[in-house]
Amino acid sequence: MANPHRGSVAFNVGDRAYTLSFSINAICELEELLGQPVPQIAATLNKPEDIRMTTVRALIWAALRDYHEEVDLKEAGAIASEAGMPAVMEAIGRAFQLAFPEAADNANPRKAPARKPGRAA
Repeated sequence: MANPHRGSVAFNVGDRAYTLSFSINAICELEELLGQPVPQIAATLNKPEDIRMTTVRALIWAALRDYHEEVDLKEAGAIASEAGMPAVMEAIGRAFQLAFPEAADNANPRKAPARKPGRAA
């Protein structure tokens, strides 16, 4: 079951329910498969004109790894085809944002520098 507080997203395709998640392990597998670091993959997601279908299939496959390890690349492509690109990209986007919330909305403000003891502000 998907739990957005733990970084997972529900993804229903036909009568099947999947859970997408970009855990550290899933991201490592994605980087290895695509031969790119995650910031470069994220930058590609922000430029729809640069997205390749191999990248979309790899993203779905990697996001399924934590909860559906039995799904291979070919099946991940079939899932993406059945769901349709708009639904796939929306689900991937949500899962990616949950994996990197501070990048999505700058929700991690920097702390103020600590004051030295005995000094007034």
